[in-house]
Amino acid sequence: MAKPRIFISSTFYDLRQIRIELDKFIESMGYDPVRNEEGDIPYGKDDELQMYCYKEIDNIDILISVIGGRYGSPSVIEEKEKEYSVSQRELKTAYKQNKQIFIFIEKNVYTEYETYVM
Repeated sequence: MAKPRIFISSTFYDLRQIRIELDKFIESMGYDPVRNEEGDIPYGKDDELQMYCYKEIDNIDILISVIGGRYGSPSVIEEKEKEYSVSQRELKTAYKQNKQIFIFIEKNVYTEYETYVM
């Protein structure tokens, strides 16, 4: 039986340590983590690099989205004149494909949201 493949989606620089720790945890559970910085996504020369991330979501079982305080890079795809980040587009792609999704929000970001809602 194949190992479940788990795609880790987040902004890169600010959440780098979280991505590393998630990778270790996923491997310790016997699953196969998918992170672009580890060479887990095959890239080509025909499309923008982020397009290969979106295509790789076809081949995963679970997507983990970690939301921090940064927007990240804008996606090259425009959808009805709305601009999304690469991380947002990865999440939307997994959602449209009915993949299992887990979303984690950095504590400081969640606290700011709670303050805003009040």
